[in-house]
Amino acid sequence: MSLKKKLLRMKTHLPDEPVPEEKQSLSGEEKALKALGFTPFYLEQCRSYRRKVLYEWEDKEMYTRMERLRNFWEQNDSAHPLSFQYPVENLLFFDTETTGLSTGAGTMIFLIGYARVKKDGIEVTQHFLPGPEQEPAFLGGFLEDFGEEDIIVSYNGKSFDWPQVRSRHAFLRRELPNLPETGHIDLLHAARRFWKEELPSCRLAVVEDKKLGGGRTDDTPGSLAPLLYFEYMESNNPAPLKGIMDHHDQDVRTLVQLYALIAEKIIGSASHITAKEHEAAAHWWEGLKELEKAEHRWLAAEQSAAVSSPRRIYRLAVNKRKQKKLREAARLLEELRTSRFPLPEAMEELAKYYEHTEKNIDEAFAVTEEALRLPMPEKMKARLRKRQERLLRKGAVHEQ
Repeated sequence: MSLKKKLLRMKTHLPDEPVPEEKQSLSGEEKALKALGFTPFYLEQCRSYRRKVLYEWEDKEMYTRMERLRNFWEQNDSAHPLSFQYPVENLLFFDTETTGLSTGAGTMIFLIGYARVKKDGIEVTQHFLPGPEQEPAFLGGFLEDFGEEDIIVSYNGKSFDWPQVRSRHAFLRRELPNLPETGHIDLLHAARRFWKEELPSCRLAVVEDKKLGGGRTDDTPGSLAPLLYFEYMESNNPAPLKGIMDHHDQDVRTLVQLYALIAEKIIGSASHITAKEHEAAAHWWEGLKELEKAEHRWLAAEQSAAVSSPRRIYRLAVNKRKQKKLREAARLLEELRTSRFPLPEAMEELAKYYEHTEKNIDEAFAVTEEALRLPMPEKMKARLRKRQERLLRKGAVHEQ
């Protein structure tokens, strides 16, 4: 049975007769929430609030960009952590606001929000918790709009937001449908791979400002969320929460732009990719054993850099060796051998090539001797000396 049907079954005991007149008149709190665009959602005797807003695309090409990304992942059948196989509408760009930054029992989620990509814009849905006793309706409203084919896209959500949701759902599991098991893309890890050494911090606000050009004005910082929510709990006046609600709304829309930017840098289709970003993508593809994709990115990194890097050439040579492109790898290693700044690890790779592939013991010995003249850690020097001694013995045997 679908989650929506389960929720409908749970609401069947609600009376069909009109609500008494005294309950039809809106309280000041309800009027204020309505003014903020929130309408009630009922589950059994509980009530939460939600609002749904469709924002027209500022970037008219965004939907097309997302479709191109989906086509790439689908055609390449990639296991990359940012890949997805479902329609782009199934991406749930997700964030929460809570009463604290810990994952302990005292921390409460009071705002769940997510953006979905539509052809005509970004649709943002937010669920608001008016009080702890209304939590079943709060989570139930979210579950009504969330299914197993959806994929969560968050920013540190794997470590913080989603464990909080799972914990609260587990506490109320007898009152709610099952929590769907879905894919989860965490953009914080991707942002760190690309910009950890470049940016002062990888907080979403910093990444948005420096990489999306979206520095906000008149923004209420998320750090004020706990204070403003506790004030609301005392006053029942949600108006001061407007800034936090708008900040949260902007956060989930930012995740759409950030996903598109990072994914395009990963697959190499972004309009501007620095050499460092090409390198980060190459490392990532290599970690996934997708060596051909990594090779293209090492080449792109070298071509886009202002100055050639021996380290990049060495990594490209190792990549080619792993692909069994041994002669191409050796050619690159020979370039490094005669360069101004030869690398001892590159010389070691070249010695292995001459010994095992070309069966040229003399040349392997010569390369090892050259390598030992270079500065290097003692551990590597000891390893090369052992190789030198072994090649010397091997050469002596061949001469007999």
